[in-house]
Amino acid sequence: MKKQKINKHPDWRMSKAEKNWYYLGDTARLFGMTLVGSYMTLFLMFQGVSTASVATAILIVKIIDAIDDVLFGYIVDKIRISEWNFLKKLAGSGKYMPWYRLFFWTLPVSTILFFLMPKDAPDALKIAWFFVTYLMYDFSCTLTEVPMQSMITTLTDSPSERNSILTVKGVITVIGAVGISIVITALISESVGMPIKTIGIGGAMIFLFLMLPMVFKVKEHNMELKNVQTEGAQEKYSVKDMINCVFTNKYIFIYFLAVIISTVFCTRMAVEGFIGFYIYNDSMIFTYVMLIGFVPGIILSGFCGKLADKFGKRNLLAFIYVLIAAASLIIYFIGRDNKLFFIVIGGLCAIPNALIAVVRTYIAPDTIDYTRYKTGKDCSGIFYSLQSFINKAIGGITGSVALYILAACGWQEVQGESFADLAAQGVTQSEAALDALWNLGYLIPAIGFAVAAVLLYVFYNLTDKDAALMAQCNAGVITREECEAQLSKKY
Repeated sequence: MKKQKINKHPDWRMSKAEKNWYYLGDTARLFGMTLVGSYMTLFLMFQGVSTASVATAILIVKIIDAIDDVLFGYIVDKIRISEWNFLKKLAGSGKYMPWYRLFFWTLPVSTILFFLMPKDAPDALKIAWFFVTYLMYDFSCTLTEVPMQSMITTLTDSPSERNSILTVKGVITVIGAVGISIVITALISESVGMPIKTIGIGGAMIFLFLMLPMVFKVKEHNMELKNVQTEGAQEKYSVKDMINCVFTNKYIFIYFLAVIISTVFCTRMAVEGFIGFYIYNDSMIFTYVMLIGFVPGIILSGFCGKLADKFGKRNLLAFIYVLIAAASLIIYFIGRDNKLFFIVIGGLCAIPNALIAVVRTYIAPDTIDYTRYKTGKDCSGIFYSLQSFINKAIGGITGSVALYILAACGWQEVQGESFADLAAQGVTQSEAALDALWNLGYLIPAIGFAVAAVLLYVFYNLTDKDAALMAQCNAGVITREECEAQLSKKY
């Protein structure tokens, strides 16, 4: 007699196929953003554009972007475009998926336009091209990231299923991030010399194709709040209510502040290729570093959920920040003149770095459930629009800060298609510029991670158990009275 298969997770809502299409779409979106976000500074420096001019243009774009990100977050939470008659067929059902279905294509298209910058054009035209296409890219990131990130709260009402999705998604992100970084670094290295423009345009077309299946294969299963204090409150809120939701949540503020400081100070990301090329005469050196930390990082990423359950999400993220800060300081003081030592210690440092993407994803949904519990408002859209803005803004500002510092220290402008071009040209940099490059690589990031760790450990005190209870209350699994009776303290 055939044994009946036992359902280990009866409260889970999504099928395996749905989750796989979601993972594919989200990963493609993330790496589509990476093409510009991570390689923008490198691309512009290869274009020979004035570093100071580009740094200023980045800051101007970010000021404009600050407005459209928050505005779009409000629109996503307030408006259900699936109810509009002329968009019903295109948008489909759901709260956040309709936005993704309508606008997912804007990200790869704007990326392609960005990399089509004419190399031999005057500097003024290059700056104008950068300004317009980067602004388009920023807005397209918002159009895709806000719905994609927000739907983690509407895909399922099960906290355990949500954590499982976030863990798997984080592991895939780490594997993909390392893979794509290795491939791109190798292609633009001295050995291969493929133009970075070709990589950007080709990559955007691939990611457009990979984002498409999610449009048809994924649906949301948890679109309505339960147990709100005022019936219907989540459906009747104003801009003022949205702002109040944000200010109600001190935990998301602390988390965002820690992310901002750790990322803005992580100036190495903007200049890694040039550190390898000019300090070690090897643009592939960070690839060796990633390869050392790759397997241990992947293994530990798979255990992040259990580590977070055992030690707490906040404690785990703060500890990771401390490890990175310590390793960065060791490299700063000892690693510059010893290539082998740099590769070994850098590889060990890559292990906790691989865990950040996974552990960070656990915290934002908890803070959103806290706000939903406190206010009865479903403000996921505005929170993830803020996260989208912060991710893009600090990425841009980090590159801007790095470029300003290099310009102030006498950086010699370069122009080429790849590091193979630069090697053939033999362009050198002054000792002051090289010192600035090294400080950007390790001293400044160490300070940022240390400050972020202190912020989280001292000020973020929303416990994981209480956040899970609030999520169950929001989903109607337990009543508000049952939830309040079990909370560890009054919030």
